[in-house]
Amino acid sequence: MIIDTNILLSLVLIPPFISFALNGLLPFFRGSKKISSGISILAISISTFSSLVLIKLNPNSEVTFTWIPLKTFSDIKFGFFLDPAVLIMFLIVSLVSLAVQVYSIGYLSSETPRSYGRYYTFQSLFAFSMLGFVASSSLLQIYVFWELIGLCSYLLIGFWFERPEASRAALKAFWITRLGDVGFAIGIVLLWGATGTFLLPELINKTPELSKGFLALCLVLIFMGAMGKSAQFPLHVWLPDAMEGPTPVSALIHAATMVVAGVYLVFRLFPLFELTPDVLVYVLWIGTITALLGASLALVQNDLKRILAYSTVSQVGYMISALGAGGKGIAFFHLFTHAFFKALLFLAAGCLIHSLNTNNIWDMGRLMKKMPQVGTLFLIGALALSGVFPFSGHFSKDEILMWMHSNDLDIHFIILLFTAFITSFYMFRAFFVVFFGRQDVKAHPHNSPLVMTTPMWILAILTLVGGFQSEKFFNFIGVMEESNPSYISFLPLLLSIAGIVVAWLFYQVSYFKTSTFTEALSPIKTALDNKLWIDDFYHWIYIYIINGLAYICGWFDRYIVDGFVNFVASYTMVISHVLRNVQTGRAQDYLYGIIIAILLFSVLSSIKYHFSSSVYYKETQETTSEIIIQKGSYRIKND
Repeated sequence: MIIDTNILLSLVLIPPFISFALNGLLPFFRGSKKISSGISILAISISTFSSLVLIKLNPNSEVTFTWIPLKTFSDIKFGFFLDPAVLIMFLIVSLVSLAVQVYSIGYLSSETPRSYGRYYTFQSLFAFSMLGFVASSSLLQIYVFWELIGLCSYLLIGFWFERPEASRAALKAFWITRLGDVGFAIGIVLLWGATGTFLLPELINKTPELSKGFLALCLVLIFMGAMGKSAQFPLHVWLPDAMEGPTPVSALIHAATMVVAGVYLVFRLFPLFELTPDVLVYVLWIGTITALLGASLALVQNDLKRILAYSTVSQVGYMISALGAGGKGIAFFHLFTHAFFKALLFLAAGCLIHSLNTNNIWDMGRLMKKMPQVGTLFLIGALALSGVFPFSGHFSKDEILMWMHSNDLDIHFIILLFTAFITSFYMFRAFFVVFFGRQDVKAHPHNSPLVMTTPMWILAILTLVGGFQSEKFFNFIGVMEESNPSYISFLPLLLSIAGIVVAWLFYQVSYFKTSTFTEALSPIKTALDNKLWIDDFYHWIYIYIINGLAYICGWFDRYIVDGFVNFVASYTMVISHVLRNVQTGRAQDYLYGIIIAILLFSVLSSIKYHFSSSVYYKETQETTSEIIIQKGSYRIKND
């Protein structure tokens, strides 16, 4: 039986939108927990099943249509295409969304039906937006879905909007990502102006004709959007604060899907970036700096979700640095493995928070015996994130490190290698404190329900087997990037294990006193506690620069623009007040006015007539005298 791939594409994209429309527009659906969650989960299940069928078929197709017909310029076209990268992203987005939505049934069980329905409405809109984004074949269409993803992020971070922290976090995420999106918008408009098209295949064919400097400018601006959405330095500050949203939101949007949208954008536009090596160097350094920065800031966090958030910043930095080094396939493979083990870690953290009502790791302890299932799942995710064999993170992260070494990018190799050590240290710092800490938990932890643990076990299995599929993965996407094997390949694993051992010595057996090292490294710790003062710098800009400009603009608007309008209005009112006295409404007053007007008209007419007669008489006399003089002169001349 031949299956139409366009029908399968519709079955991936349309069900989440229908779920959003039903839950969003019909109060009956939104007001029932079972109906709202059931429709949303059914819709994303259809998308997941269709994605699996598409991967089995592995089609390469494209469908385009005219969105805006133009007479002056070429028509603006939208469309969707299917290729191996799109199919893998379909699977990641739909499968993780399905796991998170099922998990949310237990996590948000205490919510009211209305807020419960609102949550699944936003989840469905996000799934539709993300799926539409990855399959878009037009840069303008990508931007439309890009902004929808940002809207969903804002809505879900601020889901508990009654909390001031959540509202501020949502606004912070919105404005920081918008800052990057300004550059993104300018970049795509410049490219369209130079090439006359938004379609990616046509852009790839036409951009080699552009000057290198102009193309570099466009790509740097586009990369600004990727920096904002993927929380790269210096636009990374929104992601840790985004943890104010529900933990399933963190697992889906800020670990597995939305936060890697910038990575996918660069991957999709990589043929353009290849034409500008200087821009790739810039991308490489941004990724490397972000990887080290995120891991360093995670060292001093006590909030479990913030530890994972800074870890996400760091891991996405690995992906960006791999793209900058030319390893787009390796970066995409790390995106694939990271989606599952980071979602697993966030969901495990959500079980702890749901049970204990606290995010602080120091309020936890000795939980392995009380919550062994969650502890085992968290351990699997932590080992994968640390790059320990045989978990998936070992295969993808080590590929990035070996790629750096094989391409003689030694400084980046060393920085990322050191970051790998820090990563395993801070992850097992959290693990040992939470599950083997010496203090007893004040609350009474309870095991998570099956509806929460089942999706986690599915993600854990994918975390265990995903790394062994590397060869099939690279064959599927058609990108074979192999690093040269050497003894160096064992170094990342050794450093990861060393980080775990050091964390065990510090936080499990107390072989070292943390206070001694804290005092020795107090300047560094102070800087990390203050987040390198980057957030303070943004706050200073907001308070003094933006507020100052807002005050100046407000003063100009109030006293110059409004002042001129108010002056004209006041002057008009004064004149109208004077003229209003003339309209008395009495007939005799109007008769007096008519008589006075007639008299004035008569007097003015008489004066005008008298003046005109005098002028005419004077002009006549002057003309007669002139004629007599001229005649006399003529007579004398004849004589």
